[in-house]
Amino acid sequence: MSDPEAMRQVQSLGKQLGLGESTPAPPPAPVQSPVSGDMMAAFSKLAPLMNAAKPSDETTALLNALRPFLSGEKLERLNSAQKLLSLIRMIPLLKDSGLFL
Repeated sequence: MSDPEAMRQVQSLGKQLGLGESTPAPPPAPVQSPVSGDMMAAFSKLAPLMNAAKPSDETTALLNALRPFLSGEKLERLNSAQKLLSLIRMIPLLKDSGLFL
């Protein structure tokens, strides 16, 4: 802006809005993590277990292929069987993880 009067008006407007002040802002307070180090260690051990729970073998593919041909109670039993199968697969992984004594 080449007009000094217009520049003063802009500066005074900025001061009224609190933009022209040079007082330093207080530093932000450190953020406390709600997750402790022990919990993070447990999560890091559980992450591979959660990946192992994902269905990716031939048995699970077969059960998923049967899904369109089932209805009602048989579909519920298929869901239960898949959950049970994933839990059974996780037992050796839980044992080797060291989470449980």
